[in-house]
Amino acid sequence: MTASAPPRPHFHRDRVIRRTLPTALLTLALGLVLGAAGTGAARATHPHYLRLLRQGTFALERGEPDAAVRDLRLACFGFLDEPPLLAQCLVRLGLAQAGAGDDEGFRETFRRVVEIEERFGAYAAADVTPEERDAFETQIAARIPPRTLEYSSVFKRLAETPETAAGTDSAATEADRGRGERSGASPSASDRDHRSNGTRGSDAGTGRTDTAPGTAGQAPAGAAELSSEDRRDLDRARRLLAAAVRRSDLDQPLTLARRVADANPNSREAQHLAAVIAYRASRWQEAVDYFRRGGDPGEDNAESLFYYAVSLYESGDREAAADALRRSLPHLEATPFVERYRDRILGSGGDAGPSGNGGIQ
Repeated sequence: MTASAPPRPHFHRDRVIRRTLPTALLTLALGLVLGAAGTGAARATHPHYLRLLRQGTFALERGEPDAAVRDLRLACFGFLDEPPLLAQCLVRLGLAQAGAGDDEGFRETFRRVVEIEERFGAYAAADVTPEERDAFETQIAARIPPRTLEYSSVFKRLAETPETAAGTDSAATEADRGRGERSGASPSASDRDHRSNGTRGSDAGTGRTDTAPGTAGQAPAGAAELSSEDRRDLDRARRLLAAAVRRSDLDQPLTLARRVADANPNSREAQHLAAVIAYRASRWQEAVDYFRRGGDPGEDNAESLFYYAVSLYESGDREAAADALRRSLPHLEATPFVERYRDRILGSGGDAGPSGNGGIQ
């Protein structure tokens, strides 16, 4: 008798599905977890780039631009997928390159900033201090040709001043105008008598008033006469202000401007330059004192009038700050910095001008 084959087990499909489905789901979930872990592992170097960013920033603040360039250049590679953080890194890299005298590197950094700003609005969103932004725009104005700036919707405001057109003091004056823009002070188009971004009849942000194009380094008409030494120191203070990258860079020009202003109490030019530098250094009460000694800047020097308003507010004189701000706002463009101080000083209504929008046109 032939032995029969052992019976084959009978599988029910639904039973197999019931038994294997939980395992399959568990496997899938585990795969997703491992995949996420793998992604996290791939990004585990991100703290490394943040550490490089910090190291580069510290090196920049210590006045070691070469070390800052090295760390920040590496750090920027880690932020290619995070445009605002990349913009922060590039701004500081640009400042370090400027400090190291690397013009070619600065131009390349500027090109990258323009690109990510136009694509993502990253420069506007970058978490940098007002001082860093001011300093970066100062270096842009001094190092990037005006013709190049005119192609950038963001930076074309730095491209031209009356002094640039006259061929004198272009870098220093335009740099200060760039700082004025970041400090919230840029005149409206209707007030550009010289078809430029400067205020009428003034070198905004430099403390110089009533200076005609082509007369850089000369005393304004009707100003108190300065000795040749005082004139030399005042002009040097203005150049140092234009080249300042860090807040500590303001110490020397402020010392020079103070000396000249204190020795010449009737010189409006010297008082206002000392006031502007004190404002840049956040020495609010000192800025107020020098502005008062030099006389109210007036609407024709709207940027300095805005600086005066901010200094008054920060030193506790809100009523006087509101008056100065109301007079300056109709002549300023609506930058975020202007709007922030408008809301702080006047309230969110910003009842400063006849247009009903805080006077900003």
